[in-house]
Amino acid sequence: MKASLAVRTSCWCAEHPSAVIALWLVFVALAELPGLTGTARLGDGSLSDPDVAANWWPVVAAPIAVVVSAPFSRLLLLVSALFISIVTATSAAVLDAVSESAAMSPLAGNAALLVVITVAVQHMLFALCRSREAVASGNDASRAARIVASTAGNAALVSGGALAVSLTAVALVAAPELAPLATAVLVVVLVATVASLSLLPALNDRVLASSRPLPPLPSALKVGLLPRFVRPTAIAAGVLTLAVAAVYGSMRVFSPACAGCRPLAADLDVCGVTTMLVVLGLATLVAYRRPVVAVATFLLNGVAVLAGLGMLALLVDPLPGWAPMVLVVALLVPANHLQIYLLHRLRSETLAGMSRRNTVAHACRRAWSASGGALLVTVVMWLVWGLTERGDVREFALATALVLVVDTTIVRFLLLPRLAVLGGRTSWWRPVK
Repeated sequence: MKASLAVRTSCWCAEHPSAVIALWLVFVALAELPGLTGTARLGDGSLSDPDVAANWWPVVAAPIAVVVSAPFSRLLLLVSALFISIVTATSAAVLDAVSESAAMSPLAGNAALLVVITVAVQHMLFALCRSREAVASGNDASRAARIVASTAGNAALVSGGALAVSLTAVALVAAPELAPLATAVLVVVLVATVASLSLLPALNDRVLASSRPLPPLPSALKVGLLPRFVRPTAIAAGVLTLAVAAVYGSMRVFSPACAGCRPLAADLDVCGVTTMLVVLGLATLVAYRRPVVAVATFLLNGVAVLAGLGMLALLVDPLPGWAPMVLVVALLVPANHLQIYLLHRLRSETLAGMSRRNTVAHACRRAWSASGGALLVTVVMWLVWGLTERGDVREFALATALVLVVDTTIVRFLLLPRLAVLGGRTSWWRPVK
């Protein structure tokens, strides 16, 4: 079967790393020149202003969090810092250019930059873990690069394409107040996707070609080492927490639910949220050709949104009017990247002939090495933003960090795998060879 355009592009970039890295550095330098002169503005302030763009602390904290999530490696620290810095700087420059024709507030720019850092780290960790597995299986650097491109690269293309389509639809059909936020996140998602298919393979080739072996991933805690009652208790507690939060979120969306409160539907663009949920479900159906997965994606994303809104309303009082829609976008964008990667793992293990129980256990264990690090980075990003801001923004950022933890651990790693493996391998789409 002929390799896809994404695979061929990633492999070419891996074969010419110096040229690709140099082109990205030149592009960033040229793109940042207008911002340094102060001619490009984002809403009421430039992204180079220390009071805008979350003080740029996430750019410093992200590589540190990456290294904390894996054994220390100076080469890994350099690669992660370079990749995150280039993607963030490029996104900031493009946002500045777009803001000249589309009115964007500094809040939309801050949220978009935090999203792009989170997504960039997810792409990087997913590719790094696939590289480790490919090298451990005895493949050389060239073969490992092709394996990474055909797995993590295709996952990045599918998730980025799905989000681009959904955000475009939201920008077109949603309320005018939501269009700037959807446009800002759309821009950074496109930048992160292009970088993951070009810059990341080039940097990853430097890691694979290093004379020093990659440090092993930390060994995960085995379930067998825990008492038998711990796992079912944790599952029951997680599902109960999610259910209570979703019910409370539904009450807050459609009715005040408390004296002095107003329904969150007054601050939510119901048409925009529904459009995003439906398009993400349809994109999953097109990518995997499986109705069960598409329906599970739609339902779980809806439950995650309601639970997130319930937790946000409970933790932030009074709730600012901009918070619900920002939470929906900040929740669904990184969650979709994680979900596509996990679905890729589930599909691979199922088509390999594993039973449903072993498929869930094996896929989650292999995906957690990258997803756990991505979750750590995500939480660090929002905590840093919350601790460097004041007032409503601080409370919102801290609450969002907790919402993302609940969504990743319960919705994506607990509920999604068990719904996705229904029907076994006969219902997964197998490409024609």
